[in-house]
Amino acid sequence: DDAPIMDSEKKVVRLEGKGAWAPGGLHSTYDDTYQPDLENLISENAFKSIINRINTAIIFRWPCTPCYCFSIMCCPFTLGLSTLLVNCICYSDAERAAKQAILEANGTDECRGAGVTFSLVFSACDSWIEVAKTGRGAQAEMIG
Repeated sequence: DDAPIMDSEKKVVRLEGKGAWAPGGLHSTYDDTYQPDLENLISENAFKSIINRINTAIIFRWPCTPCYCFSIMCCPFTLGLSTLLVNCICYSDAERAAKQAILEANGTDECRGAGVTFSLVFSACDSWIEVAKTGRGAQAEMIG
């Protein structure tokens, strides 16, 4: 379901993956569009700054074109081992960089002050970023 999830305890906005797709589900970039559902979570400037840092971290660690092509094109001939090899060596660097950028973003005053967190979520062969704000004790004020 691509629609943002909203309930009284927790507000969650899902940012879909864009750009190139890795066999493990990671995307080279994530949606940087400031959605209306984000208005009560985080300011547009703060959101753009954070999502840009996350996307930049992934892009700088994204595998080169030959690795990407090898991984996809050789998959049938290697019975999937080519995707596993490139995933373990190349895509894992990009995933680690994304998780580190998210950890750093969550530690900023912009996020901590309002109880907003970013997280990278994987499911099957897909991934997305969730922007969440818990309703417990946090005021619904703009940040950034």
